[in-house]
Amino acid sequence: MTKIKKITFVLGTRPQIIKSGPIIKELAKKKFIVDIIHTGQHYDYNLSNIFLKNSKAINIKNLNIGAGTQLEQISKIITKLEKLFKKNKPDLIVIPGDTTSAVAGALSASKCKIKIAHLEAGARSNQFYMTEEINRRIIDHCSDILFAPTRNCLENLKLESVFGQTYFVGDTMYDQFLNWKKNTKITKNNKKTNEILITIHRAENINNVENLKKICEIVNKLQKKYHIIFPVHPNTKKQLLKNKLKINAEIILPQNHSNMMKLVNNADLVITDSGGLQKEAYWMGTPCITIRENTEWKETIEERANIIMPLSKPFQYKKAEKMMSLKFKTKPSLFGGGKAVDKIIKVLKNLE
Repeated sequence: MTKIKKITFVLGTRPQIIKSGPIIKELAKKKFIVDIIHTGQHYDYNLSNIFLKNSKAINIKNLNIGAGTQLEQISKIITKLEKLFKKNKPDLIVIPGDTTSAVAGALSASKCKIKIAHLEAGARSNQFYMTEEINRRIIDHCSDILFAPTRNCLENLKLESVFGQTYFVGDTMYDQFLNWKKNTKITKNNKKTNEILITIHRAENINNVENLKKICEIVNKLQKKYHIIFPVHPNTKKQLLKNKLKINAEIILPQNHSNMMKLVNNADLVITDSGGLQKEAYWMGTPCITIRENTEWKETIEERANIIMPLSKPFQYKKAEKMMSLKFKTKPSLFGGGKAVDKIIKVLKNLE
């Protein structure tokens, strides 16, 4: 059998682009034929295009699916991907993360009988009502190659007896973070700034009016004592306007990845419902509070750098204040030590 040569990445959101970027660059150097299919799931310029303009991929195709419900987006993506897959005949589809684009890509590739590699396989929060949790499990059980970012993730895959080949490679986002840190020559700001960085975008938090009201109450109370910076996701902004809710904070547009990391570095505390930002806060050395019932990144909890504060319980303001003074050392080995891309490329080079 011949080794794989033609690889297609299915992307649609900023985190997916960040996770895939380092691998795409290395594959292009190794003379693979690399295609990017950008679904257009995130159609805002600041959330997508700025991450694609410097890509070294041979070909970028945008499906332009735009807004819609998750099922509307999935059906559009699947229909368009089937045509592209049959036309281009890739040897392998790489699916990063747990988004609508990711699950649609996995289902399309599976039905077209094309091999699938899943980046960030095995992440589990065990919150079965979460769209992302459903997506992760579907993608993992469709995949032929599963790249686990942590040993906990690898263990989850073994417990579920997935049929594909599993590998602990580390987290490509951590590789990207280390490269960014090296290039910017930034070090953790240990001076107290009284700043809290807040991001909220999960469906269970913004589409539930009562939860959204609670978030506004938390932000408005914290704002009386601290400087709150709130990059507002388009969906969050839409729900705030729809429900006529006001947030007293420094509201800013969605930031590019570099600017976001600088905000994390400068903050005394991150409050978020984002999976990726929990990790990036840990790597930066910034304490984190996660506004969810659980997290897929148990490592950050075990290291006591992240605590869970679900909206089903009263927000713990005193604990939040205590977290703002927390200092901790990160453990690079938990997320692969910055060698994830090298390990992934090694596996892909030997695939048939």
